[in-house]
Amino acid sequence: MQIAKRVLTLSLITASYSIHSQVITINPYLQDATPNSISILWETDSVNESIVEWGPTESLGNTASGTADVSSGTNLVHDVKLESLDRFTKYYYRVKTGSASSSIYNFKTPPFASDHHPFRMIAMSDMQQDGAFPGKFSEVVHDGILDFLAKENGGEVNDKLALVIIPGDLVQDGDNFNSWRNTFFKPSEDLFSQVPVYPVPGNHENNSMYFFKYFKLPNNGTPGFEEHWWFKDYGNVRILGLDSNGSYTNQSQLDWLENVLAETEAADSIDFVFAQLHHPFKSELWTPGELDYTGEVIKLLENFTTKTGKPSIHFFGHTHAYSRGNSRDHKHLWINVATAGGAIDNWGEFPNNDYDEFSISEDEYGFVSVEVTDDADPKITIKRISRGDQDVIRDNPVTDSMTIRLNPSIVNTPGTIFPFNVEVLPECVVLKANNFSAPNPASLHGQSHWQVSKQNDFQSIQAESWKNFENWYFEVNTQAADDLSDEKILGLEEEQQYYWRVRYRDRELNWSQWSAASPFTTGKSNASANLLLNPGAEDSLMHWTIAEGIVESLPAEICEGTSPHSGERYFIAGGLCESSAVGRCYQDIDMNQYIDSIQHGNYLVSFGGYLSDYANSDIPEIKLTFLDQNNDSISQSNVLSALTVNWTLVSQTMLIPINTAFIRFELKGTRVSGTDNDSYFDDLFLKVGAANTDCSVISKVINEAAYIPELKVAPNPTFGNANIYLPDNGNRSLILYLTDVEGNKHNCPIQYSKNQIQIQKGNLAAGTYFFWVRDQGKIVGKGKIVFL
Repeated sequence: MQIAKRVLTLSLITASYSIHSQVITINPYLQDATPNSISILWETDSVNESIVEWGPTESLGNTASGTADVSSGTNLVHDVKLESLDRFTKYYYRVKTGSASSSIYNFKTPPFASDHHPFRMIAMSDMQQDGAFPGKFSEVVHDGILDFLAKENGGEVNDKLALVIIPGDLVQDGDNFNSWRNTFFKPSEDLFSQVPVYPVPGNHENNSMYFFKYFKLPNNGTPGFEEHWWFKDYGNVRILGLDSNGSYTNQSQLDWLENVLAETEAADSIDFVFAQLHHPFKSELWTPGELDYTGEVIKLLENFTTKTGKPSIHFFGHTHAYSRGNSRDHKHLWINVATAGGAIDNWGEFPNNDYDEFSISEDEYGFVSVEVTDDADPKITIKRISRGDQDVIRDNPVTDSMTIRLNPSIVNTPGTIFPFNVEVLPECVVLKANNFSAPNPASLHGQSHWQVSKQNDFQSIQAESWKNFENWYFEVNTQAADDLSDEKILGLEEEQQYYWRVRYRDRELNWSQWSAASPFTTGKSNASANLLLNPGAEDSLMHWTIAEGIVESLPAEICEGTSPHSGERYFIAGGLCESSAVGRCYQDIDMNQYIDSIQHGNYLVSFGGYLSDYANSDIPEIKLTFLDQNNDSISQSNVLSALTVNWTLVSQTMLIPINTAFIRFELKGTRVSGTDNDSYFDDLFLKVGAANTDCSVISKVINEAAYIPELKVAPNPTFGNANIYLPDNGNRSLILYLTDVEGNKHNCPIQYSKNQIQIQKGNLAAGTYFFWVRDQGKIVGKGKIVFL
């Protein structure tokens, strides 16, 4: 509930307060600006009048009065609302309380949305004071934001900056009265006296009455929860303030959000929606700080964006580091705007996780600039401005930037190259598509999304991969060598029919259509059989040793769990019917029968399985430990993990270290939120085999296939005959292969001359067909034809 404000009128002023001069303890700051009004707040050390002198010049000339509310002891917060202002106009002001008078400041009213003015906002968070660097927030404001803005030509701060949002943790302890004055308002007074600030509470505010006394936020939330959630429009952006703390993570807030988003659908003046709340749904540098409730907020924003085409962003903090990411299937950005003063969460200091959603994370101080245009092609440009870390101060370099537009751009549908209607060893499945292209030559390849299924409708996915052109994790771009046009898939079954497809995304989050489904089959694996015993929990926990906490084997839906990936049961490391914060179990596989091969240093192990969780929060992990004859550790594999509500295949192949006598296959589940530990595992596998499995022929085929020319076909589509035009003239013996979209081979009548082949529909059913032209065993051309 909002803290009730005790307004003191002049009639309550006692004589005891008039015998000494008043002191302004918090200089004026701006709140709740509209095109025709603004609120000015400040604090003094005793009760007296609340006066603002204002006007279009420094001569001022107008006077407005307001109210005062006790903040602590004899201190009061003064609130004066100026009204009947002109839009997008600069005004000057100073505040007076008795004998105390401030300097003259100025502000600028917002425009109407119909004015179509571009603007900038700053987003930053978690400036609660770090004892080791108590002046960091002041540095971020003055050497950071104000200097960054000053380098632009002309004008004052509010000519270049419209507003500031802060998603929480303004102070170290919200119940400490003096910390508000000394660690938040004092360092920021040169900024917030010129532009309005819109914060939401973080956990460090402790739901304190001071937060609600000091800030006058829009009063349009759910009755009874005033100022805990609200929205504010500026130009073509709707800003949503949300409360992700404690009892406020309730259904009432989600219902309110859903209703506001529904209203925003029909608001033609709104092109973009920004939400701010404190806690992350996923956090690469501090996974214990994650909150499921934020995931519910994200789902509503994603659905809104996909339904309306209006891009959205959620800004957050809590983890003291910067991160930028995005949703896979929606034009929705995830941006952690910390830290503006709180102690940095350094890489490796706390539990970390490399999430698919995030493209970049940095353990540095800084802030985010958001530039918004409102013209024929509205867009948002995000820039991260860094202030360095504890050891090295950086002077405002732009370390990350991204643009996203209201109007979607076209990305051409990729074409599949390999495999298509061929047999591939399970160890050698490398999907290859053609190069990224788009009608706009300035478009760049940003992401690729690959899927493998046993059905060409892709209702059930056997393997899936989503890759970004960059992935900055632990200060290394793990995607630096990936051109996004191919993807290796491990863990597929032997001697099975599969289909694969891919779609491409540009760097402004516009997806292409899915490619056509390309069929292929897997052959007999060169690897061993699965060496794990009871790999799918069908025999309860037999052959598995519990090392820590609770581990269960459960049938479908028991204790509010999930359904197995296959069979009747699955593993839960951490537990549902009983649970623990961490659950671990392992199985040791005796490798002594392979010891001769291992000692040559060229023996491989492939391992993995299907992982999922309940709500993209708790963390299921797999890893291997290589043990010698004395059960001492030689080395470990990478940790494989997947945070998804859908069963997802994770796998890896690596060399087995020399002197390995046993391989320990370990499952680990870590609870991040809730009471259950929803870390699920099924269909686990560990196979070994010689490292000389020759996939080089696959690479050769892929490389050759990438340069096979697309042949011109006319007419296409056709009811009967069509001509395929060959790349050059010459007498030769040609063979044409034809398949349908499901990979079935077909024969059809053809005739050929020196530079073309005539293809005839014959008895073929209407549909789309793919063809390859071979000359003495070499593919010289390919293409697609549609028979009507």
